[in-house]
Parts: sequence; C-alpha cells; structure tokens
Amino acid sequence: MKTFYLTLVLIITYIGTMAQDATEIVKKSNSMMQGESSYMEMSMKIVRPKWERTVSFKSCSLGSDYGLTLVTSPSKEAGQSFLKSKDEMWSWNPTINKTIKLGPSMLAQGWMGSDFSNDELLNEAAIVEYYSHKILATENVAGKDCYKIECTQKTGDEVIWGKQIRWISKTGDLLLKTEYYDDELYLVKTELAYDIKTIDKREIPTTYEIITTENPDNKTIVTMDNIIFNVKVDASFFSTQTMKKGLAIDFPKTTK
Repeated sequence: MKTFYLTLVLIITYIGTMAQDATEIVKKSNSMMQGESSYMEMSMKIVRPKWERTVSFKSCSLGSDYGLTLVTSPSKEAGQSFLKSKDEMWSWNPTINKTIKLGPSMLAQGWMGSDFSNDELLNEAAIVEYYSHKILATENVAGKDCYKIECTQKTGDEVIWGKQIRWISKTGDLLLKTEYYDDELYLVKTELAYDIKTIDKREIPTTYEIITTENPDNKTIVTMDNIIFNVKVDASFFSTQTMKKGLAIDFPKTTK
C-alpha cells in the first residue's frame, strides 16, 4: 500500500512539474521575441488566388503590457494605429478621426484583412496568462528538436482560440510552428516561422506565414525588415494621445 501511495505521489508531482515546465517554455519563447522592449519594422503580404497586396507597419513594445503599431503603407491605410495598454486595446483611423476600443468580439477579426487576427498581433501575451500548458511530445520542425506544447483555453472571454499547439525549439526557445483551434477544437489555421537570423545576440525567426485550413491557397506572410531590442521607451509613450499622431509618431530607436 505504501508503494502505491508513493507511486501516486510521484506521478502527481511529475505531472505538476511537466505543466510548470511547459508554462516556463512558453514564457521564454514569448520573451525571446519581445525582449524587455523592442522596435520593429515589418511588411505583410496578403495572398489570395486572384490578388495579393502588401501592408507595411512599425511597432514598439514594452514588455507584454504595452504595444503600439502604426501602418505606414499603402497610402489608403497609412496612419492607422493600434494600441495595447495592459488589458485594453484601441485602434485609431485618421480618415474618420475616431478612436475605437477593441472588445473581445473584435479580437477574432483579421488584422488589416489578413489571416492574422487582432488577437495574434495585438494580444500575444494572452498565451501565457489565459491558457494552461502541457508538453505532449518532442518533434523535429525545420531541422530543430522541439517541444510540442498544448495550450488550452482557461476561460471563454479573454481569448478567441479554444486551443493552440505550439512547437518550441529545445535550444533557443524559438516558436517555429503554431496550430490554432476554435472552441470546437477544429483546426482553423497553421502558422510557420522561418528565416532564422541572429539579431542582438539572439536567434529569432524573421518570417511568419499563416495558412488557413479551409482555403490553403489563402495565406499571409509577415517579414521583419528591421528589429532593435531593448530600446529606451517609457510606459507613457503608449497612450491614445501618441497613437493619434499617426504618421508623425516618433518611435524610439535608441538602445538602453
């Protein structure tokens, strides 16, 4: 009987340790791309069977609580900005001179008409706070040994995905593949990350591609053209007053 209880305790301890390890791996992967703070210039190509277009934008972040994104082209959308300040998210459109608070129902909408949702691009930190994590297996992705981690939604209001499965490299904490499942656990889309480069003494993917399950010919590709980690920026920069400056926003580019 003592042996049985000892075995049971060891199993429970092992399961708890695996869950904790999985959460720490997800946290490290997130911080690898964010740094303490960062400035990025990116381009996003939206591909459809009969047309494609490219959107360029700049972004600055401070930890996981603050982020500001500015669309710089094409001219029709240039000047639009998006703000994350702790648990609140906002958008501003210079054409109508209006600030809109993004509620939970808007998180599922495609950002700028792409296959990336507002949730992925503006609320990435949610993967740590609003999901539970479990290591399912180890698999090879793009030549790297990865942890295959199941991220299951804890609640139904804060995030849009019922489940995500993430492949994170054992060395470097690189997020190389993500599968997104809806509340009925149907696979909606897959994200692949590649073009790994060394920037500021850290290896990171610089290209991300989303492929939808129902329409595999539809895809969105985001390329990071310029990245500066650990820029000098204060929380006061991330305000609705700043986002309303549009193309005149002076993004911080000096490192600490």
